[in-house]
Amino acid sequence: MSDVEFHRVPAEEAGELRHELGEVYREVFSEPPYEYGEEHVRLFEDRFEAQRQRPGAGLVIARDPAENMAGFGLTTPPSASWWTDLTTDVEPAVTDGPPGRTFVLVELLVRRPWRGSGVAARLHDLLREDRREERATLTVRPDADAAQHAYASWGWLKVARKRNPLPGSPIHDVLVRDLRPPRTR
Repeated sequence: MSDVEFHRVPAEEAGELRHELGEVYREVFSEPPYEYGEEHVRLFEDRFEAQRQRPGAGLVIARDPAENMAGFGLTTPPSASWWTDLTTDVEPAVTDGPPGRTFVLVELLVRRPWRGSGVAARLHDLLREDRREERATLTVRPDADAAQHAYASWGWLKVARKRNPLPGSPIHDVLVRDLRPPRTR
């Protein structure tokens, strides 16, 4: 990882990376268990264009010395529909809350050559750094073993399951991570 550089990308510049991010998305999500096709890449690029413009969105990219994108992470405030389509019951304290309480870790992708090198952990830390929210949330497929293991090791807890509204979408685990400093006695 020592040769990988990390960059925060301002929203006004992020649009220029749309297709390059789409290529990383294509590469990572073409693998099992996802096996996504071109329609998913197109949907990602369209979502990204809207998400990057939302106040509070954040993009961090990782590049190697040859300027290859090793990975990226994207955060955004939750949309009004974030807690809909749940397939499990949850305590109201999980889904209720004032605006600004939670942000969404939308994407955290690392290309195969950089996996296991600490790139994902560094992206994860940079995406959380300087956030004002109390907590973060994300979704991950139950069968995405590597991602599930990473998130568990970083302190994320499963609170629910949901299905994306797209036809044929698989079930996803909803994870939450408290961002407040631990209380001292």
